[in-house]
Amino acid sequence: MELEKKNMKRIMIFLGALIFALVLRLAYIQLIGGGELAAATRAQSLISLEGSNTRGIIYDRNGAALVADQKHFVYIIKEADFDEKAAKLLEQASAREVSSDNKGYYVYSSQDYDKKIGRTLIQQYNAYILQASSRYGENQLAPHLIGYVNRQDASGAAGLELMYDKQLSGLNRRIYAVADVKGNILPGRGLIIASDDEKDSYVKEGIRTTVDKDLQNAVEGIIGESGEDCAVVVLDSRSGGVAAMACTPDFDPNNINAYMESEGNELMNKATQGEYAPGSVFKIVVTAAALEEGVDLNQSFFCNGRVLAGNLSIGCETGGEEGHGEITLTDAFAQSCNSYFVQLGQEIGADAIIQTAEAMGLAKNALDGYPQAGKGHLMTEQERYGDAIGNLSIGQGQTLVTPLQIAAMTNVIANGGNDPGVHLLMEEEDGQRQVLSQQTASQIGDMMALVCEEGTAKSLGLMGADGKPRAAVKTGTAEYGAKEDGRTHGWITGYTPCEEPEYTITVLVEGGASGAGSAGPIFQKILEYLEDSGSYSMPTLA
Repeated sequence: MELEKKNMKRIMIFLGALIFALVLRLAYIQLIGGGELAAATRAQSLISLEGSNTRGIIYDRNGAALVADQKHFVYIIKEADFDEKAAKLLEQASAREVSSDNKGYYVYSSQDYDKKIGRTLIQQYNAYILQASSRYGENQLAPHLIGYVNRQDASGAAGLELMYDKQLSGLNRRIYAVADVKGNILPGRGLIIASDDEKDSYVKEGIRTTVDKDLQNAVEGIIGESGEDCAVVVLDSRSGGVAAMACTPDFDPNNINAYMESEGNELMNKATQGEYAPGSVFKIVVTAAALEEGVDLNQSFFCNGRVLAGNLSIGCETGGEEGHGEITLTDAFAQSCNSYFVQLGQEIGADAIIQTAEAMGLAKNALDGYPQAGKGHLMTEQERYGDAIGNLSIGQGQTLVTPLQIAAMTNVIANGGNDPGVHLLMEEEDGQRQVLSQQTASQIGDMMALVCEEGTAKSLGLMGADGKPRAAVKTGTAEYGAKEDGRTHGWITGYTPCEEPEYTITVLVEGGASGAGSAGPIFQKILEYLEDSGSYSMPTLA
C-alpha cells in the first residue's frame, strides 16, 4: 500500500512537470517565439513565383498606372502530375514557363485565360490557376522611357526602373502562393507579396511621373504608323516635365533576351541616347548668340547660293543655284539660308556660339540622373579654328546633340529665355534660370512663327483659320556619314501655342530626306492630337 502511494506520487510529480513544461512551451510560442515559428511555418507553406509584379507602380501625372495595369494568369502544377500533354495544353493557352526556384512544381503564365483548357488542367492535372498583375503589358507603353527589370531579382536594369530602383524596389520582395504542408495550394488565400526574409505582406509604393498616358499613347501610335526610324520628345513647356517620349523600333520588356544580341538597337532610347548632327535646328543657338552680341534683325548678307569658310565651300540648299540674294537675319532664319549663317558665324565667332550653346543646355545630360543618356558634343577650343566656323554655324561637323537636348534648348525660347530644366517626377519641378534675355527669346520666337507662315515649314499647313501660326518651329536637315553618300537626318522642333506655350515638341527622323518632309508630318499629327483632344490648358499638378 505504501509502495503504491509512492508510485502515484512519482506519477503526479512527472505529470506536473510535463504540464509545467507544456505551459512554458505554450508561453514561449505565444509570448516569445511565436514570430519565429510562424515565419518558419509560412516559409514551408509558400510557393515562390516569378513573372508577376513585385515592384512599386509607375504612374502618369494624373495617377494612371503606366505599369502593372494588366492582369495575367499563373498556372502551378506539381512535377508528379505534369506530362507532355499538360505542356501542350499550356502551349495552346499561350502560356510560357516562368523561372522558379521551387522544387517540385512547374509554373507557367499567360495573358489570357481559356476556360476549356483551364478546366482540363484543373481536372486532369490538379492544376492551380491564380490571377496576378504583370509588371509589363503585352503592348507596354513607353518601354524606352520606363526601361525594364532583371528577371533574376526584379531589380531595375534600365530607364526609370533603374533610375528610381530604390523607390520601386522597397523590400527584397517576391510573390508567393500559399500552400499547405503537403504542397497543395490553399483556396481563397491567393497571392501575397513579401520579403524573402520575413514573408511579411508588403504594401506597394510607387512614383508619379510627369508623363501624360493618353499623349504618350497617341505619340507612339503616330510614330508607329509613320514607318520611320525616329524619336519624339514632348515637354510641358512651363515646367520642363516630360509629357511624352518615344522612339522606334519598339521592344517588348517581357522578353529582353531576344534583343540582347540584336543589331537593330531596339533597346536604345534614341531620344536620350542618340547623338546626331543637329543641322539647321542649331541655327536657333547661332541666332541667340548673335542677338545677345547686339546683331540687328535687319542686318543683311548676300547669298549667291554658296559661301566659303576658309577652304570649305558650303552650299545653300534652300537658295538654289542663284541663292537668296541680299537677305536679312529674319528672312534667313525663316528660309534657313546656310550662306547667311556661315557669314553670321564668321562675324560673331565660334566662342560666342559655343558659350550660348552651353548656356542653353547642350553638351551636358539634359535629364540629370537618367541612366541611358548622351551628352552630345560641342567643338573644343582646338576644333574651333579655320574652316570649322562654317560647319559650326549650320550645325554640322563635330557638333552632336540628343533629341532631348534639342527639346530642352527649344523650351528656353518657349519660356522667354528662362530654362526650367527637364525632369520626370512631378515633385522634382524646380525654379527657372535666365539664360537668354527676354527680348532675344521673343525675337527668335517671332522668327520661328515666320517659319510656319512663309519659311521652310510653310508646306506643313501649320497656319490657323485666323491666319496665325498654330506653332513656332525650326526645321533642320543634317548630313551624316560620307558626304558623297548624301545621307541626312530630318529635324523639326518647336512649341505650341505661340502665345503662352504649353507644349514643346521635338521630332528626329533618322535617314529623313528633310526636316519638313520627314519630321514635319509627325510634328503636325502630334499638334492635331493636342488640339483635337483638348489637351491645351493642361494643369501643372502639385
